[in-house]
Amino acid sequence: MIVPILLMTDAFRGNTTVSRWWDPVWLGWLAVPLYWVHQFEEYSLPVLGFDYSIQEMICKNLGFPPYPDCPIPLSFYPLVNIALMWFGAPLAAYLGRRNVLIGLSFWGLLLANGLLHTAGGVAQGAYNTGLWSSVILFVPLCLWVIYACAIGGPYSGKVVGVAFAAGALTHVLLFLGYGLFKSGVIGSTGLLVYAAVIGFVPIILAALASRFFKPELLRPVPVQ
Repeated sequence: MIVPILLMTDAFRGNTTVSRWWDPVWLGWLAVPLYWVHQFEEYSLPVLGFDYSIQEMICKNLGFPPYPDCPIPLSFYPLVNIALMWFGAPLAAYLGRRNVLIGLSFWGLLLANGLLHTAGGVAQGAYNTGLWSSVILFVPLCLWVIYACAIGGPYSGKVVGVAFAAGALTHVLLFLGYGLFKSGVIGSTGLLVYAAVIGFVPIILAALASRFFKPELLRPVPVQ
C-alpha cells in the first residue's frame, strides 16, 4: 500500500515545490519499501525453488553448522528485519519532518548493506542473497540521496554524512550482536532482545548526533 501512495500522492512529501526526488522528507520514506524489496530477495528464493538461503549463509560465515544445528534462532531473522524496516525506518521517516538527520539515518544502513553484498559478490565471483537489489537499487540510490541532499541540496555534507554514519554504525552493531552470541556473552533470548532493539538504533544514534548541530541546520524545507 505504501508504494502507490509514495509514488502517486503527496502524502509523504515535505515540499511540493520541488520534485519528490529532491525532497529529503520523501527520500526518507523511500528507504522503507526499498528495503522491503531487499528482504523479499533475501528470503523468498528458497520458496521460489532457488538454492539460496541467507540464514544458511550467515551461519556458514559465522562458522556455525547448517540448520537444524545452527544455534541462531530462526525467529531472529524476521524479528530483526521487522524491527528495522517495518517499525524503525517508518518512525525515522516520520521524524524526518522535524529532523532531517534522523529522517535520512536508515540510508546509511542501506549503503552499508549494499556495499557488503556487492563486495561479497565481487570477491566470490558469485551471487549472494540480496546482491541484485543491492547493486541495482541500494548503492545507486544511496549515492543519489547524498547528491540530492548535500551536494546539490540544502544540507551540509556533515549533516548528511553523520546521518549515513548512524545507519552504517547500526549495521556494524548488528554484526557485533552475532559476535556476542558466538562468544557466549549473550544467549538466544539475549540475541532476540538485541534484534528488537537494533531496529531503533539509527534513530537513537542520529538523535544523539543532532545535539551537536544547530536546530536550523537539521530542519527540513517546510511543507507547502
